[in-house]
Amino acid sequence: MKVSIIIPVYNSSRYLRKCLDSVVKQTYQDIEIILVNDGSTDDSLTILKEYQKKYNNIVIYDITNHGQGYARNLGLKNCHGNYVMFIDSDDYVDVDIVNKLVTNIRDSDVAICDMYEVYDKNQIYYHNYHVFGSDRVNFMLSNPGPVAKLYRREILNDVFFMEGVYYEDLAFTPVVSLNVNKVSYIKEALYYYIKHEASTMRNETYNPKMDSIFTVMDYLKKELVNYPSEYQYLIIEHLIYSATLRYVDYPECKKQLMKINSIIKKENSWKKNKYYKMKSLKFRIICHLAYNRLYGIIKLVKKVSGK
Repeated sequence: MKVSIIIPVYNSSRYLRKCLDSVVKQTYQDIEIILVNDGSTDDSLTILKEYQKKYNNIVIYDITNHGQGYARNLGLKNCHGNYVMFIDSDDYVDVDIVNKLVTNIRDSDVAICDMYEVYDKNQIYYHNYHVFGSDRVNFMLSNPGPVAKLYRREILNDVFFMEGVYYEDLAFTPVVSLNVNKVSYIKEALYYYIKHEASTMRNETYNPKMDSIFTVMDYLKKELVNYPSEYQYLIIEHLIYSATLRYVDYPECKKQLMKINSIIKKENSWKKNKYYKMKSLKFRIICHLAYNRLYGIIKLVKKVSGK
């Protein structure tokens, strides 16, 4: 069974060789590697061509910069595998990840493994899948990132990434879940996710593109109309919790915080959400503080926890 590995590349020459080495050395042999150079201005394209000369299963698409969503969609439109994987170009994977995911997927729609979050020389084990209920709901509400997952190709036939926005992962995975009936989960970290201090969500200055979280949530509201409790939980996790934790760092984001608060007020039953009740005490405390607009305390909690 052929596996298509799609890797969008943008100015990642510093990490690219480690990523590509981990892919070309896979113990599973029937692999198609699709590299989409998304308008890189560094040496990324030169490195891609270097690897293409050595390996005949590498295909390169060189395009002007359109963003990660567009690059992944281009890979999806041009892949030929029975299964699909996504890898980010600054990350790397265990050489046995494809073999283990293919072996374990069996009659499932998707196979998932855990990850290591890599901070400089430190590695933190990250559980990529959480149990909330059925396999479909678990997939819908777990980590929305498309990496560390092996998809059966047909479940992606009518789903694509949103383009030109941040949070395209969040707009993708819950919609894919509507095609998922069964998940295979490997409780083993086989994907190494590099955490950068200068990443999009850790910038010291506010980026207006962060506001696309509201566009993505509006999109999901339409797509998940038959899953109101699940959609409400996504609001809680990604707006009330995560977005608030980001926006409180920027003095110019008072309007965004007010918008989140107005959305909370409309979700009268959010505290009764069954998935919310399953979350940690810390998570629920942050949500309570956000609901009551106690942003100074949230900033203090972030400072104390070092996040």
